[in-house]
Amino acid sequence: MPASAVVDPTMSPGGGLPSSGLPVSSRANDETSVGGMVFPPAPASGPGEQRVPVEGHERFATGEIAMVCSHYELGTIGAVREFRRGSRRAPKVVLETARGRVLLKRRSAGVAGISASQQVAFSHAVQERLRERAFPLARLVRSRDGSGSVSIGSCVYELFEFVNGTRYDRTEGETADAGRTLAYFHRLLAGFTPPGRASDGSFHANVLVPRMLHGMAESLSRRELGPVCERLASLYERSGARSRELGVASWPRQVIHCDFHPGNLVFGEGIVRALVDFDACRIGPRALDVANGALQFSVTRRGLDPAEWPIEPDMIRLASFLRAYDAVEGCILSRAELAALPWLMVEALIAEATMPIAATGRFGSIEGGAFLEMVERKAKWLMDEHERVSAL
Repeated sequence: MPASAVVDPTMSPGGGLPSSGLPVSSRANDETSVGGMVFPPAPASGPGEQRVPVEGHERFATGEIAMVCSHYELGTIGAVREFRRGSRRAPKVVLETARGRVLLKRRSAGVAGISASQQVAFSHAVQERLRERAFPLARLVRSRDGSGSVSIGSCVYELFEFVNGTRYDRTEGETADAGRTLAYFHRLLAGFTPPGRASDGSFHANVLVPRMLHGMAESLSRRELGPVCERLASLYERSGARSRELGVASWPRQVIHCDFHPGNLVFGEGIVRALVDFDACRIGPRALDVANGALQFSVTRRGLDPAEWPIEPDMIRLASFLRAYDAVEGCILSRAELAALPWLMVEALIAEATMPIAATGRFGSIEGGAFLEMVERKAKWLMDEHERVSAL
């Protein structure tokens, strides 16, 4: 699933970034000086130093990083490393600066009908509200003029303090702390109305999902995907209908994260050190976050072949996540929310798989057809066992 945790992979197992810096200038043997800062020259490339470009990943243009950094008080830049986690449409780099390690991000293109300034205002107000209440997050670094972002042309950039940590280890303890973190996120933002504007859509009852599935086989010239895509479209619509019958549309609405998954959490010593990536924040029922989190923190896999993955979620981790959420004062899940949980999980599962496969024919490194067949098996299990899941 998509991920953009601000984790330093040079300090934690499982990281994949190269230890070499990346060029910020076409002059590979010269320092680059912009706005009083000095950028180091790119190291000579050698075996294992440069990582093969990932298809579809946006990258910063020559000189772009230096131009953005000239708007901040960072001093000398000692190293620049590409950070390939999170949305492929939002390039990121880690900078070693005189003021410490920071992460620079170019925000991905916004939602049609909502200006970038409206989205940024909404997202930053949420982060500031959480920061004031000592919630764990990667803090925004202010520019020279005190702004939380920098706009150059049509592009919007953000700079964050870097949070060292590790990735999710799939233990019961870290799973429970993820559930608690989500509960506190909801509790601290209940009743808060941020300025600006965010998208109204989500994985729930999204008309684009069945539309993409119906047309996927033709658009990708993969007729063999047709039957599984049609079945998934039917499962998605059935689950959405059941969720609506249980009253999702009438439930209280508040700020939700809308992208709560392991890749957007930084862990350390068994607890959450930071929640990151607030670009998808919007107003909606909190159950959407709970369902997506329950899915993401209980999904099971084994190796790289989806045909070999267990169809059922890890019930111990699923229970740990939900019970930890429920244990936070003011965050007890209602019977209606629990009843809708498995149906919302099915919607989230199908939606998360559909978007990238419709665009590329693959889910990361996995062939799209095999991945969709696995999604269908897991979705059917959740629907068949909905009472068991709701009872947790």
